[in-house]
Amino acid sequence: MTQPWQYVVSMPQPENHLFNIQLTICDWDADFLDLHLPVWSPGSYLVREYAKNLQDFKAIDQNGKSLNWLKITKNYWRVESLKQTCQISYKIFANELTVRTNHLDDTHGYFNGAATFMFVPNYENHPFTVEIVVPKNNWEIATALPHFENHASIFFADRYDQLADSPFEIGIHTQVKFEVLGKSHEIIIWGDGNPDLGQIEQDTKAIIATEAELFGGLPYDRYLFILHLANGYGGLEHRNCCSLIYPRFNFRGDHYLKFMNLVAHEFFHTWNVKRIRPKALETYNYDQENYTSSLWFAEGATSYYDQIIPLRAKIYGKAHFLKSLGETITRLQNTPGRQVQSLYESSFDTWIKLYRPDANSPNSQISYYLKGELVCMLLDLAIRTSSQNRRSLDDVMRSLWQYYGKPEIGYTEGELYAVIETVAGTNLQDFFLKYIHSTDELDFNYYFEPFGLELYAGYAQKSVYTGISVRSNNGVVTVKSVDANSPAQLVGIDANDEILAINGFRVTAEAFGDRLLDFKPHTEITITLFKQDQLKTVTLRLEQPRCDRFMISEVKNPTPTQQKNLQNWLD
Repeated sequence: MTQPWQYVVSMPQPENHLFNIQLTICDWDADFLDLHLPVWSPGSYLVREYAKNLQDFKAIDQNGKSLNWLKITKNYWRVESLKQTCQISYKIFANELTVRTNHLDDTHGYFNGAATFMFVPNYENHPFTVEIVVPKNNWEIATALPHFENHASIFFADRYDQLADSPFEIGIHTQVKFEVLGKSHEIIIWGDGNPDLGQIEQDTKAIIATEAELFGGLPYDRYLFILHLANGYGGLEHRNCCSLIYPRFNFRGDHYLKFMNLVAHEFFHTWNVKRIRPKALETYNYDQENYTSSLWFAEGATSYYDQIIPLRAKIYGKAHFLKSLGETITRLQNTPGRQVQSLYESSFDTWIKLYRPDANSPNSQISYYLKGELVCMLLDLAIRTSSQNRRSLDDVMRSLWQYYGKPEIGYTEGELYAVIETVAGTNLQDFFLKYIHSTDELDFNYYFEPFGLELYAGYAQKSVYTGISVRSNNGVVTVKSVDANSPAQLVGIDANDEILAINGFRVTAEAFGDRLLDFKPHTEITITLFKQDQLKTVTLRLEQPRCDRFMISEVKNPTPTQQKNLQNWLD
């Protein structure tokens, strides 16, 4: 075997949030050595500039003599190696607790490979070892990487992609170990909260078994769930593990069910994205954006299945599923940007839009997670209807797994469409054009009708419509966003304006909505506000309340065919 390059990660003073990184490259046979640090992490499509956290870069030869080096670009260092073994060292500042970044304090250390480890261009297939030096004897190490030659604190990656894709959780944590289909699984939990570990284990087992049944088995020998209990929400998929962050006391009622949706989502990525993935993501370019228009399926289908899998696993029932589906439709229909940005554009522009929201984002864009989930649901219903329930989106996923996932060949947009149409047994070009490449409204009831369901609209807020979304800023009503072409926008109210009074009477953030209940549509009110520190008063004409809540119900007196279709889909 080729001698691995050796990484050593230590954290002698965790309180300073610095990981010490040391890389030894043996017998280098060139005049210089190029080293790059990725700018993004696969699965999270934003250039995060990880190099901003790198400091104290040094290079020495095998005798300890300093080597000259030069920084070429923001994430690219060149070392004069003089054809010998050389050792690179640097530090990574880690004080951002998310699933995509690194965090180190006196209780634990968590890091992502892409945010931590450098790679040598054209040597991405070279193997690595990673030795972890813990700062305290009671700290333990958890990672999906295998141990190297039975060393307890040394791990092995056969190529850089595996190294970049294997986060580490180091510290004091809780472990839950179990088996599903003869494969080993672990849940590693850092932080305190109110999770019921027995219930989480039981439901996670059910999710794993349900997804394995869909695809015909599990594509790994061991899988790791890393869960951080903190004030945050999110997940990031990896090949043989995932990282999750969830509010520490949100493990009761519907909040717990939402957590299981998160588990189902990230675990579904074991197939969809990590192995079944768009052509543009078949080989990662860690130095720049990797553009694809297929994230509507990569994330949208995964979001659809993160709702349907817990239903199949009997973690919740049909009523909860339909309620959640109505809430998802509500979020879409309350986003004006759905009429501006197509799913295709949303996928392609993720690098500059989705992860960089601003006050105008609701007016100008739509999430490919959100709309993608609903489009994939309509695809599922369309396939079931056209095939008389003989086929479904499950068959699309299985075909993609056979043709692209198992051999790990990326699919093009056209190949994805072709697989969907082959399974459906019908031409779906009009569907793709309307719902992926344009901003046409989704015709939910057309697809719901064969299943005996109907979507109806109501009012979550029965007050008049202004177009203003507010937040509390130390008790002050601060404008969060303003709908395009709304009454508020037409009189010049903008995001970050501070609203002081309505009709001359002071208003607080808590009372803003209640105050609007005192007025009728088509009347005028005065709003006093600070705009960039200047006091202003504007006159706003109120409009009728908007339908802002969408719910799904079963039709009265469904036909036998509708009953059968609904049962095949949800029961």
